[in-house]
Amino acid sequence: MSPADAGPWTGRRRLAAVGAAAALLWSLCPSPALAGPVAAPEREGHVMTRPEALLPMGFGKQSSRSSTLKRYLRWADAYGFRVSEHPSYGGVTRGAHASRSWHYDGLAADLNWGPPGAPASERTNVRFAIKVANSLGLGVIYARDGTVGSAADHRSHLHVDVGSTSNYGRGLVRVPEGQRRTQSLQGAAHFPWAQRDNLWGTNTDKRLQAIRAASRMHGTKFPYGVKLAQRAVGVTADGKWGPKSRAAHDRTVAAVQRAISVSPTGIWGPVTERTYLKVRAKLR
Repeated sequence: MSPADAGPWTGRRRLAAVGAAAALLWSLCPSPALAGPVAAPEREGHVMTRPEALLPMGFGKQSSRSSTLKRYLRWADAYGFRVSEHPSYGGVTRGAHASRSWHYDGLAADLNWGPPGAPASERTNVRFAIKVANSLGLGVIYARDGTVGSAADHRSHLHVDVGSTSNYGRGLVRVPEGQRRTQSLQGAAHFPWAQRDNLWGTNTDKRLQAIRAASRMHGTKFPYGVKLAQRAVGVTADGKWGPKSRAAHDRTVAAVQRAISVSPTGIWGPVTERTYLKVRAKLR
């Protein structure tokens, strides 16, 4: 073959190759008429509910610490919930969640109340658990108000995680900004874990006010009785305020001071008084 003949022949070969490649690509592409809009997947930690659960992608943004979730789960367990799908509570069921699920990282868990088939009592207690989660700034998924999105798969249990969004049944909403100072103060006042719900109610106020009133600054007074003050400082409630009660009181004051970011001297003085009253006014 002469050089003159080689040029045109090579061109025909190139055209044939391009045509074959185009035909192959066309056969692999879906028809525009059949293609539909792709819905954004719902988030459950990194988990996506069906049919998006098979997608190897993660959604949602972490906004709370894992330690906050752990404190919440400790409260929930003591309160009476059955905590599951978490490494510290029986492990996580492999394959039940997407590969990048927060469950596997200990950043999400599931809560159930009572035996299976008791929806009325479960819904009542789950609603309260949601309130506690909101106060701590944790994300939840539960069909409380509907079954939109991921809530459809959470009618019989509460999902809680460290994410920045929640779904109460009507779609994703931003998680309220939370803090755990009340829970820290409840711990300082020797509440059992089942009562450390991070909600400043009547009992929380009485115990903290009892600690404040029993200080030397306030004249060692007992507006709710000596026994309540003793329970608040963590000693046997025998109704006799002696050296053991006083020493326990001062240790409790130091714990309260740490919770409100005051130097833990164990002495209730003017700085502690001002700071405590500001915190009380904000959190009640």
